[in-house]
Amino acid sequence: MKPFLDRKDKGIIVLARTSNPGAGEFQDLPVGQTQEPLYRVIARQVAQSWNENGNCAVVVGATYPKELAEIREIVGDMPILIPGIGAQGGEVEATVNAGKDSRTWGMIVNSSRGIIFASKGADFAPAARQATEQLRGEINKFR
Repeated sequence: MKPFLDRKDKGIIVLARTSNPGAGEFQDLPVGQTQEPLYRVIARQVAQSWNENGNCAVVVGATYPKELAEIREIVGDMPILIPGIGAQGGEVEATVNAGKDSRTWGMIVNSSRGIIFASKGADFAPAARQATEQLRGEINKFR
């Protein structure tokens, strides 16, 4: 990670907990002296050791709001990229409640399929915009 972390002019997003159903196979493994799950160890490492330049964020799937809340507690107000809203089963209310920081933001919520598949027709652009605005409104409702 060091070559990337040394780039003060670039942002670094580190995977802590994916949104896929098999996430726990490796990410829940107990590691180190504390036997904490790997996703918590990664989040702590990013927050306490790697974010020296203030340019780090972590990835945490919306499908695991309990783990998202744990990671938010570990990383404080560091940004969190949150995939898994919509088609993968992540719920907006649970995600926002678990992922918002002390300022009620700090989340980059990703909803790829909900936006790119908003329409297959000539109205794709307005349909995608509408889906995006609807998601933004729902996120803001729970902030």
